Amino acid sequence: MPTIHVPVLLKETLQYLVSRRDGVYIDATLGTGGHFTSLSEQLDQNAILIGIDTDPSAINYCSTHLSIKQKYILINSNFESIKAVCFRSGYPRTHGILMDLGMSSFTLDNPDRGLSYSVNGPLDMRFSPDLAKTASDIINTADQSELTTIFKTFGEERNSRSIARAIIDERQINTIKTTEQLAEIIRHKTHPLYVNKTLGRIFQALRIVVNRELEVLKKALKDAIDILEPDGRIVIITYHSLEDRIVKQYFKTESTDCVCPPEFPICQCSHKASIKLLTTKPILPGKDEIRNNSRARSAKLRAAKRI
Repeated sequence: MPTIHVPVLLKETLQYLVSRRDGVYIDATLGTGGHFTSLSEQLDQNAILIGIDTDPSAINYCSTHLSIKQKYILINSNFESIKAVCFRSGYPRTHGILMDLGMSSFTLDNPDRGLSYSVNGPLDMRFSPDLAKTASDIINTADQSELTTIFKTFGEERNSRSIARAIIDERQINTIKTTEQLAEIIRHKTHPLYVNKTLGRIFQALRIVVNRELEVLKKALKDAIDILEPDGRIVIITYHSLEDRIVKQYFKTESTDCVCPPEFPICQCSHKASIKLLTTKPILPGKDEIRNNSRARSAKLRAAKRI
């Protein structure tokens, strides 16, 4: 049995997400179905639920283990295809969309995925086996400049250059194939007080690049807003500053009529707001939730509704 992911900010998610109990709702990052199952319990019998996950093993698990009272559809797809998924499912419009951007315990704790530096496994990091390039491919082929840019841009790691140089030196002797190999290189180039944070940043950077996470998020946001019914809700839970910045900026832009530079005396963009913010500041987990589920620690929830 996989480790079951404890849904983060569950009460707050349901509070902001449900606008009508008989609507069509999408969990775009299904995982092991924690949010999905709780959402089902809040809805009427004739509501429709759609679960999407890029990991086929998550879909297989949910197909076997979930108990949902409504009609529901589970689809193995990346959520950047959310609009196409809905059209193909026969529900081109929806009343609520949830995107929990954290990795599920189901995926993170699987050593074969190579997503955790605390467990040795192949240096893979792909959410979906359909992706062509693994983290090992990047580590063993990218030059020092590319690696430095990846670690600095997507991991916000100050020591990016020296870690990249150490990787280049090591791979001239041995191909870097496992998480433990990479972790050891990072440990040797990092002060003991900062090892875990640095490991987290480097692994995060590689994971983001392998799975095109930020690129996928930008497309998914636009398409999600397009398929929301008026008063339909979108709830997004982020876990690091890069993705939260994208969500915050997109919500700000789409909730504003004019996005011209402030020095323009007259609006020239003709932009019209498509959403209204439901959270002017992100909703954070409380102390009790963090104590019971450490993976909620960095979570931020933002919500908006279609106008």
